[in-house]
Amino acid sequence: MTEETSSRQDQILKLLLNSRQGMSLDEIAAALNISRNAVKQHVVGLENSDFIKKDAFRITGGRPSRNYVLTEKGINRFPKQYAWFCNLMLAELKAEMGEEAFRRYMARLGAKFAQTLMPQFSDKEPVERIAALVKTMQTLGYHASEDRNNSTPVIQAFNCVYHDLAQQYPELCEFDRAFMSALLDRPIEQTRCMACDDCSCQFLIKNK
Repeated sequence: MTEETSSRQDQILKLLLNSRQGMSLDEIAAALNISRNAVKQHVVGLENSDFIKKDAFRITGGRPSRNYVLTEKGINRFPKQYAWFCNLMLAELKAEMGEEAFRRYMARLGAKFAQTLMPQFSDKEPVERIAALVKTMQTLGYHASEDRNNSTPVIQAFNCVYHDLAQQYPELCEFDRAFMSALLDRPIEQTRCMACDDCSCQFLIKNK
C-alpha cells in the first residue's frame, strides 16, 4: 500500500486522533456504522503503512479486545502550521537585535548546524564533500543539484524550504551560506535567490 489512504481510512485515523487511548475494531465499526470485517481490512492497510499499531489488550465484560492507536507517522499525517509562529519569533528577534546582528545570528546558526553534520564530511575529499552536501540538502527538503558545466563548482536549489519566511527575512539566506561554507570548508557566494524572484538559488563554491 502507498502513502495514500482511502476516505474510510482517513476516517479511522481521525477517530484514533480523537481517542488517544485507542479504539477496538468493534468500536471503530460502531462509530463508522460498517462491518467489523470491513474495519479489519482498512486497519491492516493502515498497519502496513505504519500509520497505526496495536496497543495493549483491553479486558471488558466480554472477550479481550485489542486497541489500535496512532503511530508518530500517523499523527504526522495531520496538518501542522509552524509558519505563523516562526514569523512571530523572527520578527521579535530582528526587532530586538537589529538587522546586522540578526544577520550574524543566522550565520552562527548555520555554522552551528554544520557542526552536527561534520562527522559525515571530515574524512572526505573536496569533490566528495560537494556531492555529500547536495545529498544532505536533498534530505533536508531542497531540490538541489550540482552544476558541473562551470569551471567554478555551483550548487543550485530549485526550491526554498522556507521561501515565504525568506521573502520577509532575507537574512535567513545567511543560514544556508554559512552551513554550506562550513561543511565544504570553502567560501560560498550566492548569485541567485528565489526570495528575490530568481528561478533558483545558486551558490558558487569558491577557492579558499
